[in-house]
Amino acid sequence: MTLNSIRASAYRLLLFISASILAMNVLLILYSVFTRYILNHSPIWSDELSRYGIIASVMLAMSCAYVDSRHMRVSFVEQNVGHTARQLIRMYQWLVVLCVSLFFTYVSARYSISMGKFASMSLGVSKSIPLLSVPIGFGALFLMVFIQGPFPQNQERNEVC
Repeated sequence: MTLNSIRASAYRLLLFISASILAMNVLLILYSVFTRYILNHSPIWSDELSRYGIIASVMLAMSCAYVDSRHMRVSFVEQNVGHTARQLIRMYQWLVVLCVSLFFTYVSARYSISMGKFASMSLGVSKSIPLLSVPIGFGALFLMVFIQGPFPQNQERNEVC
């Protein structure tokens, strides 16, 4: 198995899980609206679960956005310098994202685990469970950035000014 096939498989898996969570979140919101305005009964847990679902979906999808260069960035300087300077800038960006994502994975994992003694207000589950989506998302970003490397082949097609 090559790195490109591993990256492609991880990409598809992360995108599928993120889209599934988002679809379940839409169904949850529709259920909540139906029960609130049609049945006059508002399930208190639906708002909290919806917030956790959105966070989990975004955290998993951010690594796919990075791989596709669909994240917000300013590439003005990068486009107006020579080839060697452009390569140095891309190497620097790759190292920064790699280090920051690893750091946030560590910090958010420690925080998520430390919140285990607290329960969520309406769901009644340990706060560690929904908060683990943050270190999982940053860990997925680290993995995808590491596998992609500083000089991906598809970098030129999705440049954003």
